[in-house]
Amino acid sequence: MSALLALDTSTDVCSVACSLSDQLKEHTRLLPRAHNRHVLVMLEEVLEGRSLSDFDAIVCGVGPGSFTGIRVAVGVAQGLAWSLSLPVIPFCSLMSQALSGVAGRQEQFKHVLSVTQAQGDLVYARLFRCDDAGLHPEGDPLLGQPAALVARLSQQVQGSLAILGDAAEAFIDHTVVRPVYVCSETRPNGAAMLDWVRDHAAAFPKMAPELLTPCYVQTDIGWKKISEQPRRA
Repeated sequence: MSALLALDTSTDVCSVACSLSDQLKEHTRLLPRAHNRHVLVMLEEVLEGRSLSDFDAIVCGVGPGSFTGIRVAVGVAQGLAWSLSLPVIPFCSLMSQALSGVAGRQEQFKHVLSVTQAQGDLVYARLFRCDDAGLHPEGDPLLGQPAALVARLSQQVQGSLAILGDAAEAFIDHTVVRPVYVCSETRPNGAAMLDWVRDHAAAFPKMAPELLTPCYVQTDIGWKKISEQPRRA
């Protein structure tokens, strides 16, 4: 798969990228709560006049992350894929973030903890093991308070640790292993997704767009539709 389009809107950053004829184009912007107004324009910018029909598949960051943001990416990916009869490839946004943060230096770390702020004092987190072959997930994405997540993951973390994402600072005082690298500026990245999918194509089978679903992790969303709310006096 050499002709791929990627997008992720799961955080305050909107990231899009395309790979066609061994040329990689990417565009990333800080757009808190404004992804829906800019993502299609950004896609048009990275395409630089290329036709969407030239691509083999659309890689979509499915979260976990912002509830609304994830739905923007999934909705756009589905709409484009349906209109062009293209398949889609779901990609974990926390893995995209981890890949972006350790690109070219994964040998410096034994583990990477990728974290994104959820509602209130809760955080999404996923642990990855590093070796010469790259990143390897150590379980599924989790949701919890930083102290509880550290207690749950502490037995798996041995050696040097990097903590990446907008919730990274919240973990520093709780980690058993002192992190050697902390970056709260790291975000999911479309180009990192494309590079990984191209190098590990067998692990990312294509699917029909109607099968693409967000990875919420947090199922008890704290808001309700108007029809579900109690009547006011």
